[in-house]
Amino acid sequence: MLVRAFGVLGVLLVACGGSGGDPTEDGGLPTRRDSGGVDADVSVDAGVEDRDASTSDDAGAPPSRTWAPLPWEDCEGGGRTLEAGPDDYRAVLDTLEPGDVLRLRAGDYARGLPMRRSGEEGRCVVVEALDPSARPRFLGSNAFNVIAIHGASWLKIRNLDVDGLGMAGFGVASQGGTEQPTHHVVIEGLRMVGLGGDQQIVGISTKSPASDWVIRGNRIEGAGTGLYLGNSDGAQPFVRGLIEYNTVLDPIGYAMQIKHQNARPAGMPTGDTIVRHNVFSKTRNASTGGNARPNVLFGHLPTSGDGVDDRYLVYANLFFDNATENLLQAEGNLVIFANAFVNPSGGAISIQPHNDVPREVDLLFNTVIATGRGVSIRGGAEGFRQRARYNAIFAGTALAADDAEENVVGTYEEASSRFRAPHAASGALDLHPTDPSALAIEVGDALPEGAELDFEGHARAGGVAGAFVSAEGAPLSLDAPPVPR
Repeated sequence: MLVRAFGVLGVLLVACGGSGGDPTEDGGLPTRRDSGGVDADVSVDAGVEDRDASTSDDAGAPPSRTWAPLPWEDCEGGGRTLEAGPDDYRAVLDTLEPGDVLRLRAGDYARGLPMRRSGEEGRCVVVEALDPSARPRFLGSNAFNVIAIHGASWLKIRNLDVDGLGMAGFGVASQGGTEQPTHHVVIEGLRMVGLGGDQQIVGISTKSPASDWVIRGNRIEGAGTGLYLGNSDGAQPFVRGLIEYNTVLDPIGYAMQIKHQNARPAGMPTGDTIVRHNVFSKTRNASTGGNARPNVLFGHLPTSGDGVDDRYLVYANLFFDNATENLLQAEGNLVIFANAFVNPSGGAISIQPHNDVPREVDLLFNTVIATGRGVSIRGGAEGFRQRARYNAIFAGTALAADDAEENVVGTYEEASSRFRAPHAASGALDLHPTDPSALAIEVGDALPEGAELDFEGHARAGGVAGAFVSAEGAPLSLDAPPVPR
């Protein structure tokens, strides 16, 4: 194992687990919500990659990595264009047909958005703001989830505001369990607040089998849990999703958890889930002690049968700050590359057993700055590789992994001499290397698709450890880059 080190403390390898407080119990969501929360028609409600496209020139957007909606998202039109407001929208919902677009006027909507009407391939049902600059605001309730998806598919919901008002209802929830699977759903451009009355209240949740979901460009602030995808018992899997350009700030528990998966239900697809260009930050408001949670947790995929070779592809995300847990905990099949992990308050990455064990793991070209442990990989399955390669890790204890080569490591303090502003506050935080040649490594392995580009989408012309290959570029922000349409 070759480790390039700056300072003697940077090469300490400690074969033990993550920082204190790693969740070994699910903690998840309470049994009363495992079916997806309270039905939106009960009580109050009843009464009342082809990825080839041009990119944005915005300084915060990737300059070289190409982007396009998924091919199946070309599914709008062919139906009616309808308009409604707070007083009459419920009468319209149950009339929606494939291809219809419902545009909602500005105002406060107190009776939720229960979605039961599906589109079809090539003709999605769309519900959106009439004017994205004057958004409808959906209000929380103790009686129902605000946006409740009851087995509806080929559906797009976008550019709405959700204010949970501190109530018990989730922001968005698919519900109904195994009997109401959902697929081909886009949740885009939602702004969500007021969902922090309890750690178990979730911004976006799936509690039925969910496949081909796109969760894009949403902002979730101060929720109990930002995204909770799948069920706490490993049922109701979240499969072949795309989670991109979301900002999740200051949840009490997880910014995102994708639950472990039991055997894949019959008829569900296989395929990778992609997590990219998001911000997951826990600067304040986090639980402590036994309720402490990492920013993000990936549970294992099926251990046999359909889905056994599925992976989580995780790239170009910012994981920031967590005083009570690590930034990332994960198991299963993982390809994690070109991310920025910054924790001025603790540890960064723990790849470890949870409900199963790490299997095929590639941790490549990440920049890790942490006062606690930088990277720990332990407890992997025999016969599988768990590799740490080409990372720049500057942490209290940099790296503990059996298969680690060509990583550049150093202490947390030494990061200030290798990066432009690694200890600055958000908005000034800058992980571009002051001298890329000081992070030189030899790239000897074949790279997974996409890993030839850095955090900003620049091609890796030479061997530079970490997420950024250039000394020039914009500082990092706690706002995810805009969707580059």
